[in-house]
Amino acid sequence: MKKAKQPALYALSSVLSWVVDTGLFRLGLALFGGLLGEAAAPVCNVIARIFSSFFNFNLNNRMVFQSREPYGKALLRYYLLAVPTLAASTLLLSFFVWLFHVQSDNVSTLVKILVDGGLFVANFFIQKFWVFRGKTEN
Repeated sequence: MKKAKQPALYALSSVLSWVVDTGLFRLGLALFGGLLGEAAAPVCNVIARIFSSFFNFNLNNRMVFQSREPYGKALLRYYLLAVPTLAASTLLLSFFVWLFHVQSDNVSTLVKILVDGGLFVANFFIQKFWVFRGKTEN
C-alpha cells in the first residue's frame, strides 16, 4: 500500500496543477483569444504553464516526493524537464489545432488535455528518479 501512496499523491498534485493550468489557459483564451487569433492557444498555453509549473514543483517537492534535495537544485532540474515538456505540449497542441482547423475554445481545451495527459506518466518517472532523487523520508 505504501508504494501506491506516492503515485496517488503525484496524481493528486497533477490534477490540482491541471486545474490551475487549464483554468488559466481558458481565462487567457477568453481574455486574449480575439486579439491573438491563431496564436492564442500556444501563447495561453505557455503563460498558463509558467504559473502552474511553479505550483506543481512546490507540491511535488514537499508533498509527493518529500525531497531532501536542495531546493534550488531540484528547481533547476524540474525546469530542465518542464521546458522540454512545455515545448512538446505547445508544439503538439499547435499542430493538432492546425491539423483539425480547431476554431472552438472547448475543442482547443480538449486537445490540450489529451496532449498533456500523454506527457503525464513519463514526467512521474523522470521526477521520481532525477528531479527529486535526494533521499526521501518515505
